[in-house]
Amino acid sequence: MKIQTQFHLLIAGILIVPVLLIIAQFIYRNLEDNQEELSMYENIVAILDDGTDIKDRERLAHFLYGISRFGDIAIFNKDFAVIYSTIPEFNAGAVLSMEGIIDMLIRHDGRYAYSLDSPPMIENNAYILIRRDVSRFRKNAPKPFLYPVLMVFGLFLFLTVFAIIMSLLIARSITKSIMVLENATKRIAAGELDLELAVKGSNEITSLTDSLNKMRNALKEEERRRYRFIMGVTHDLKTPLALIKAYNEAIEDGITADPATGTAATEIIGAKADQLEGMINDLIEFVRMDTGEWRSLLKSTNISAFLRQSARAFSIDAELLRHEFKFHSTLPSGIVVPMDERLAQRMLENIVNNAIRYTPEGSLISLEADMADKALRLRISDTGPGIDAADLPHVFEMFYRGSSSRREQGMGLGLAVAKWVADCHGWPISVSSEKGQGVSFTILIPLPQ
Repeated sequence: MKIQTQFHLLIAGILIVPVLLIIAQFIYRNLEDNQEELSMYENIVAILDDGTDIKDRERLAHFLYGISRFGDIAIFNKDFAVIYSTIPEFNAGAVLSMEGIIDMLIRHDGRYAYSLDSPPMIENNAYILIRRDVSRFRKNAPKPFLYPVLMVFGLFLFLTVFAIIMSLLIARSITKSIMVLENATKRIAAGELDLELAVKGSNEITSLTDSLNKMRNALKEEERRRYRFIMGVTHDLKTPLALIKAYNEAIEDGITADPATGTAATEIIGAKADQLEGMINDLIEFVRMDTGEWRSLLKSTNISAFLRQSARAFSIDAELLRHEFKFHSTLPSGIVVPMDERLAQRMLENIVNNAIRYTPEGSLISLEADMADKALRLRISDTGPGIDAADLPHVFEMFYRGSSSRREQGMGLGLAVAKWVADCHGWPISVSSEKGQGVSFTILIPLPQ
């Protein structure tokens, strides 16, 4: 049970229980009010005084009814004729005298106490004799006035016990959960990321534990990702550096004294330097996206103009490497999309360059843009050899290079960066391929509301 719910129950128990008891007592008292008796007393009042109006009659009937709750009563008219009686010695219809009534009261056995009075609103027209059993007030007899006191004391005792028990349960639940949580967080802070937090129950501490477990798993995955990142960067940067170092030593040692050989070595060093520069640029873009810095550069961009400009650059690159590039768009003009143009351009470049790199000369690479429901759909496809089914689920992973690209130079970050750009913009990206049938990447760009 949630801690907040437990406190609500505690407060409800303290506040609602007394209210319920008061309501129950009120209902009980109202149920006790016998309407037949009230009607009878109204008739008695009418007999005693026909001139009393209805409202006074009702009030007087309630007065007589209330008096009857204190003991037995006998009601006389002004001539001392008994109109109504619950006292056995006074029969209804009997006519007595004041002296006879007093004489009877003097001869009582002392068990009862009597009082004689005139009711309000019809004074001098009627008399009421009230008899109360005084034995209830003798020593060792229960005292009626103690019942309300005992009820209030019992209610107070019940609420006190209820509050203490609920407070202890809540304190025990909170303390136990916090102690387990404190011990576990200390161990996680010390580096035990494999430690699984376990707190029983379903309160807010448990929810906090679930969140900490998710954070722990995220930290663990981030640690693994950074480890793979560092190992991948180290491995991929070492290869061109080793070649640059080897050719530089060859030049220094005079092994490449021949001008043609020296020129070739210099060209290789320049190519590897360019390769290193490209890798470093990939790393910079990757880190930039990881920090979220790019979000400050989002601006509304005409998507049609952006795609046409990108397609012209891709067409030149494809032509230089003896590929065919086609661009086809059915998008309405004037559609604007919030984006970081440089990152979006890098995303498309990585996908198109990946197609150019891994498809044979003369292959067709196409970029298509159209509408799909409430989104723009970009499709980049090629007619190359395709991707093996075993490699397809991993194409967006960092440092992953499929079986057809294992001998290619690069860090395996191109498609990972492309997916990261798409995900950060909120653009779903997917890939499909069949061996020998080429590859197709699809990007959905939701239209702004």
